[in-house]
Amino acid sequence: MKLEWDIIKRFSQNDTPCFSTGDVKEEFNTISPSHLTNTLMRMVNSNMLIRLNRGLYYIVPLEHNSPKFIPNWHLVAKYLMRNKNYYIGYYSALQIHKLITQPSLTEIIVTDVQIKPSNIEIQGVRFQFIHHKKDRFFGVKNTWIDDYDKVQCSDLEKTLVDSFINPHYSNGMVEIAKAVYETRNKINQGKIVDYFTRSGNKVAARRYVFICDVLEISSSIHESLLQNNLTGSFLRLDTSAPDEGRINTRYGLKINRDVNTIKEAMFT
Repeated sequence: MKLEWDIIKRFSQNDTPCFSTGDVKEEFNTISPSHLTNTLMRMVNSNMLIRLNRGLYYIVPLEHNSPKFIPNWHLVAKYLMRNKNYYIGYYSALQIHKLITQPSLTEIIVTDVQIKPSNIEIQGVRFQFIHHKKDRFFGVKNTWIDDYDKVQCSDLEKTLVDSFINPHYSNGMVEIAKAVYETRNKINQGKIVDYFTRSGNKVAARRYVFICDVLEISSSIHESLLQNNLTGSFLRLDTSAPDEGRINTRYGLKINRDVNTIKEAMFT
């Protein structure tokens, strides 16, 4: 067991609880690679480490020596994306911004590379990788998730813009509307208009103005934002709901989510 504890000690002292097989081979370069690989497998089997991904491990704290242990999901996302461009987005970002009311069942990681499989499971937790083109990588901040750790996360305005582009990744329009209502006095209007423009997604801007109007959140920029993003198409208000409902010509939307349900959710 000496080698196992040497590995734990070496990476704990370096404040790197997550490390790769390559890191271990570099630190212990006088030991055969096959022996090190077998040692790491034994450490996983004895709950000293958990395997986050192929060749990637995390030290299980002594006080959490359980086969079901998993670190903070946002930290796991950071470790999974080592040396890659990423940010935590959509519903997971809403959680970081303390704006969700339903527990998250999936950690959503936005990346500018195609990752396959796009869904993996670690210790019973689902991690989903969503591909965005490089020109949609803006509005990202290194954000505190606790007293000690930061991760790359979309800022408030980018989180909302992304959510209006793909409502199904943020648990649907009811949850997004709650977030808009909670942050109605915090949203930087100039920034959110800029983000909608840079995203190039016209229906997202229309969805945002519609929800603001439903919630009676007024702003001098809403009318011009709406008019500048009208097209001849009528797309769903909520991509998490069936493709049905009445057409609203003012907003260029198919209203497939009950408006009263959205309003009532603000007070529950």
